[in-house]
Amino acid sequence: MNINSSSLAVVIEPRSTVADAVADCLRARGYDVLIATSHSGAAASVILRERVDFLAAAVPAPGEDRSGAYLADARLKNPGMAIVIMLSDPSEPTEDAPLTAIRLIKPFNRDDLTRAIEHAHAVA
Repeated sequence: MNINSSSLAVVIEPRSTVADAVADCLRARGYDVLIATSHSGAAASVILRERVDFLAAAVPAPGEDRSGAYLADARLKNPGMAIVIMLSDPSEPTEDAPLTAIRLIKPFNRDDLTRAIEHAHAVA
């Protein structure tokens, strides 16, 4: 699926190797990508942007509690946004995530990531 080149994806992931892999996958689909290591960093970086079209976020991000998660704010401003949440713990509660958010358990490979991105687009 190719996206308009002005479409913005945000990746929230503290590990640069994971963030870069996710960003590469999204760039291949035509997104401009912003990488942040925290939810608060992502929120600060996109505050002046009109919209965010895709969000891939580590939930919870290390060092942040759920109350500071960018996920809820992003979804309010961007109701049609596709979302992949990346979890280190498969038993991590995700009831506060939007129902359309696709859950991806770490570690994952490129095929898993590609399927999650495609599924997120399909349900957004």
